[in-house]
Amino acid sequence: MALSVEKWVGFGSAMAGFGLLWSRMPEHVHDEARHIISSLVPMLMSCFNPYEQISISEYGEERFRRNKMFDAVSTYLRSTCLDVASNLKAELGDKSKDDPLISLDEDQEVVDNFDGARMWWRLCPKSAKKKGATIISLLPGDSDDEHPRCYRLVFHKRHRKLVLDSYLPRIVWHWREQTATNRQRLLFTNHSQQGKSHWINVPYNPPAKFDMLAMDHSKKVEIMEDLTAFREAKEYHSKVGKAWKRGYLLHGPPGTGKSTMIGAMANLLGYDVYDLDLTSIKNNAELRKLFLDTTDKSIIVIEDIDAIEVELTTKRKKGKEAATQENNSDNHNLVTIELSDKNKDHGKVTLSGLLSFVDGLWSACGSERIFVFTTNHVDRLNPALTRRGRIDRHIKMSYCRFEAFKMLAKSYLDITEHSLFGEIGQLLDEINTTPADVADSLMPRGKRNGEMDRLLDEMNGAPAADLMLRVRRRREADDCLAGLVETLKTKKAAKMKSAAPPMDSMGEAKEE
Repeated sequence: MALSVEKWVGFGSAMAGFGLLWSRMPEHVHDEARHIISSLVPMLMSCFNPYEQISISEYGEERFRRNKMFDAVSTYLRSTCLDVASNLKAELGDKSKDDPLISLDEDQEVVDNFDGARMWWRLCPKSAKKKGATIISLLPGDSDDEHPRCYRLVFHKRHRKLVLDSYLPRIVWHWREQTATNRQRLLFTNHSQQGKSHWINVPYNPPAKFDMLAMDHSKKVEIMEDLTAFREAKEYHSKVGKAWKRGYLLHGPPGTGKSTMIGAMANLLGYDVYDLDLTSIKNNAELRKLFLDTTDKSIIVIEDIDAIEVELTTKRKKGKEAATQENNSDNHNLVTIELSDKNKDHGKVTLSGLLSFVDGLWSACGSERIFVFTTNHVDRLNPALTRRGRIDRHIKMSYCRFEAFKMLAKSYLDITEHSLFGEIGQLLDEINTTPADVADSLMPRGKRNGEMDRLLDEMNGAPAADLMLRVRRRREADDCLAGLVETLKTKKAAKMKSAAPPMDSMGEAKEE
C-alpha cells in the first residue's frame, strides 16, 4: 500500500514538474505542440474506427461547376432506396411533364446492400462555414456563409476496394443508362445578365425528321450516313489525334429548310442544340466561357454567319483605320495607339476568336460536338472560315423540285400520286420556289362541308364513315394541289413578264 502511494506521489511530482516546464516554454512552442496533438488525434481515432466515409458535394472544387457524381447518386438512390426512406420530397422536374420527381429529403439516411456489403447514405444539408472565412460564392442562391449540400457514404473498411472498384462505377453506369432512356433534349441560347453571358434552356422536341425533309432522297441518305459515322467515330478521332467534332455549312435561299435540317439532325443523333448569338457577346473571353459551358453530344448553331462575319470584320477594319489616322496626326503616340488597338480587340468578339472557337486550341475542350453554320450568301464568307477542317461538309439547301415536292405531298396530304403531279413537276422545273412556299400551299385550310361533318358524326366508327373521310381528304388534296398549280402559274407569268423587254425598247430596236 505504501509502495502504491509512493508511485502516485512520484507521478504527481512528475506532472507538476512537467506543468512548470510547460509554463516556462515560449508561446510558439505551445502552438506547435497543440498542432501536433490535433493532427495526431484523428489518426489515432481512425485506427480504432472500423468505418470510412466518402463525401460527394453538389458542386466541384471550382465552386461554379455542378458535380455530376452528385446527380448520379441522386438518380441511383431515387430508383433503389426510396422504398425504405421515411422522409421524401417532391418537385416538378422536366417542364414538359406533369409527373412529380420524388427524391430523398435532407438528413434522411437510407441503407443499400451491394454484394453482401451494407452502405449507409445520408443527404447532408447546407452547413455554415467557419467564422472568419471570407469566400466569394459564384453559385446561384448560395450565400457566402454556407457549404453546398453533399451525400455521405459510410461503409466498413473491409469493403473499401469493393466500393471504389465496383459500387461507385455501378452508380455512374446506372445514371448514364437512366439519362439516356429518359433524356429530354434541350435548346439553349446565350443570355446576358448583369454584364455576363450564360446559357438558358427550354425543352426541345423538334418535329422535323429526315424522312420529312423536302430534298433529294440520295442526298438525304448521304447526310444521315455522315452523321451516323461521326457519332460512332470516337476511336478513329483518338487514333488520328483529332478533336471529336465536325462542322457543317448549310447554305441556300431563305425558306429552303436550313432550320428544319438542324432539327432533323438533333432528332437523329439525340443531341442538345446551342443557338449561339455572337452579337450579344462582349469579347473573346466571354465566348470561350460560353463554349466551355456547353456539354458533349451537342449541336452548336451560328445562324446567318455571313452577316455576323461582315460585322466582325467591319469593326476590326474601322478600329485599324481610326488608329492609322491618329498615328498619322501624331507620330509620338505610335506605340500607345497600337497597344490600345490591341486592347480594343479584347473588348469585342473578333473573327480570329471565332475561328479559335471552331478549330483552334479551345475546340479540343470537349468531344462529340457538331458546329452548324447557316448562311443565305455563301459567296460572301471568308475562305479562312469555310476551309476544310473548320467546315467539313457544305450542304446546299436548294429550291423545291419534283422529288422534294413528292416528300411534301406525302407528309402534308398523305398521297403519293395524283393527276396534277405531272403538271406540278414541269412547273417546278421552270421556276424557282422554296419548299416553304410549296408547303404553305399544301396545308389544308380547314374548310369542311357541314353536311359531311354531320354524317361523319352520326356514322362514327362505321365503314361508310371511313369511306366518307377518305373522300373528304381526297377533296382537300384536290383543292390544295389545284391551288399550288395556280400559284406556280402566277409565279411563272411574273417571271416571264420581268424577263421580257419593255415594249418601248422593242419599238426602238425595230426602227433602228
